[in-house]
Amino acid sequence: MHHNHHSLENQFAHQVKLPGLVVPGSTIVLAVSGGIDSMVMLNLFAAFRAEWNLHLAVAHINHQLRGSESDGDEAFVRRAALLIEIPFFSKRVDTLGQAANSHLSKQEAARNLRYEFFEEVRQQLKADCVATAHHADDNAETVLMNALRGAGIRGLSGIPERREPGRIIRPLLFARRREIEQYANECKIEFRADSSNESTKYRRNYVRQTIIPMLESSSESDVVALLNKISHLMRQLDAMVSAEVQASLDESAFSADDGEGSIAISMLRSKPHYLQEGIILEVLRKMGAEVEADKVHRVLGLCDLETGRVVQLSKTLHVYRDRNQLAFVRPGKAALLHQAVSLGGSYSLLDFRFSLSVPISRPASFGSDHQVEFVDAGKLGEHLLLRSWQDGDWFIPLGMKTKKKVSDFFVDEKIPLAQKRNVPILESDETVVWICGRRLDDRFKITPDTKSVVRLEFNPTSSHH
Repeated sequence: MHHNHHSLENQFAHQVKLPGLVVPGSTIVLAVSGGIDSMVMLNLFAAFRAEWNLHLAVAHINHQLRGSESDGDEAFVRRAALLIEIPFFSKRVDTLGQAANSHLSKQEAARNLRYEFFEEVRQQLKADCVATAHHADDNAETVLMNALRGAGIRGLSGIPERREPGRIIRPLLFARRREIEQYANECKIEFRADSSNESTKYRRNYVRQTIIPMLESSSESDVVALLNKISHLMRQLDAMVSAEVQASLDESAFSADDGEGSIAISMLRSKPHYLQEGIILEVLRKMGAEVEADKVHRVLGLCDLETGRVVQLSKTLHVYRDRNQLAFVRPGKAALLHQAVSLGGSYSLLDFRFSLSVPISRPASFGSDHQVEFVDAGKLGEHLLLRSWQDGDWFIPLGMKTKKKVSDFFVDEKIPLAQKRNVPILESDETVVWICGRRLDDRFKITPDTKSVVRLEFNPTSSHH
């Protein structure tokens, strides 16, 4: 059947086939809600199905948010797929329950469920990609909303034409809403109107119905076209920045193998600001964290704070300033100790108690109790910190003249690997003072010149020592 292609069909062929977004002979899952955009997309793919030898399937998710209206959408899309003989897959999900369980907004929960389902169908069919019907006006709204949220380069690049994971493609991004409406009208394509698109209580609808029309009417320019232009420029820029970010991470040998990692502050500082932001963004992504602009700024802010300061990004990811690096840690995994302490203080921590006296005069004799030690008060700096062991820690064991790696000391002491993070280390201005309950550092020992001392006491309260 060779009919003269409508102009939108010609554009579609040009925009998706040339850049290889849609490859002839491939299997494509079409995400169809029943609204005008996805019904037009379904028709466009159907128009080229034979010519490009495409294998198509329709995936529809029923979010059960609008009762009988949602069920009507499902029945409508099922029938549409049947009419053009395309396999139909649907799933009903409890969006509200999911939102409550995962502490997400209704929209976020819905979006996650949608993409999860599309990916299930894609894998089941071993399909090459999933196509969604986002268009140029959607992209303009996204760019504007992201700009107003203070997003960086990636946010300003809008909706990507391809998205991993899930091999999502957006074959209608070139098309304007009005072209889609015109096509639907001329080709008499039926579709369902979604009542939630009318409500202005969602920010996107407000941008769509109020802000963009207002901007269009107050200027001579085509605001949607301009925002799409910004989007294209930013997408190219983002590709370049991503390559630079990756090079920086490779250079700093960053790996998030066990879900943790650290990054050198000096490396960050040597880069221009946009790269610093990009690097932190990428690290957060690799960690699987929810990425938000303010999180990136809070993490970068740590570079200017003293050792021991923490930013809690989520229950499962904390970042802290550790001397010359930012350490990204999973707090639950091995509750990492990071506690600033001060003279005269007494601290009850996870599984031990720790106290430091104020400076006192030298005692006549010292006991042999490993839980109590005395150090030269004059040698302690002002920043005292109790923390867990880290790779690269070293000290000068009491009575020795040379450095020893703490990890080697643990081996000699036969402390099992799993426990080494449970042995607290007291440090003073980033120098090890005492491996609590185990060995003092020679540099803080009491000498004939010592004027006053500080009494340190460490009491484990659980059995692991």
